[in-house]
Amino acid sequence: MGFFGSFMGTDQRKDAKRGYADSTSMLESGYGAARGNLSQGFNKAETAYGQARGDVTGGYGNALSALQRGTSQAVGALQPFAQSGQQANTLYGNALGLNGGAAQQTFMRNYQDSDPFRASNAEFATNALMQALNARGLSGSGYAANAVASENLKRGSQDYENYLSRLAGLQGQGLGVAQNISGLYADQGAKAAQYGYNQGSDLANIQGQRAATGYNYGGAQAGLDTDLAATKAGNRINLGNALAASRSIGPNNLLQLGGLALKAYNPGGFGGGGYTGSIAGGA
Repeated sequence: MGFFGSFMGTDQRKDAKRGYADSTSMLESGYGAARGNLSQGFNKAETAYGQARGDVTGGYGNALSALQRGTSQAVGALQPFAQSGQQANTLYGNALGLNGGAAQQTFMRNYQDSDPFRASNAEFATNALMQALNARGLSGSGYAANAVASENLKRGSQDYENYLSRLAGLQGQGLGVAQNISGLYADQGAKAAQYGYNQGSDLANIQGQRAATGYNYGGAQAGLDTDLAATKAGNRINLGNALAASRSIGPNNLLQLGGLALKAYNPGGFGGGGYTGSIAGGA
């Protein structure tokens, strides 16, 4: 810088421009750092939302798998009882002739051949009856024969009814177990539906928060742009004012110098008669 530059305002204009450039650079750097921090925070939020979605999906998937495993184990434990009840129901229907005459006849043959206690019960009843008849001297009479036949028929009917009652009991047990299994599956379906609803609600909530974060991010970016533009505009105005002011420095200084010269030339002023020499005669 030189005296003449300062005297004419040239140096002041240069200083103003350098100050403007420096402030603009600092503004750009600061707002760039702010944008970087904002973007970094937004990216972290995006990552967190993605992780949250994965956690929600995985958590509900694990819950559904656990529910299915528990239901399958419970059904597996009950299934043999349901199967035996179904088999008893089929046999009971065969005994009543509900599944046709052939099935009924097959049932009767199987009953006669496969019930080891029926013959034993008949034998016990016959022996007890014969002991009583022997005591009365009637063991070889026609009465004894009729009594034995009657007792065998009675015992056979009782055994058959008892067998049907046992089948009916297994049938009812199987029905109860089947209802329990049905209830387990219904409960699984209801819980799975509730899990699905809760999962959808949680994911929708996460998505809503993500949208709000994106909206806030855009608003913050727009705010930074607006603030930066306004600040730079203010700096530009200040620069313009400084440059305009610097342009009057030279003329003002010249006017001041002129005034000083006039005062030096005419210290007493124009009307005070301060100069008394003669131009023609010299000093």
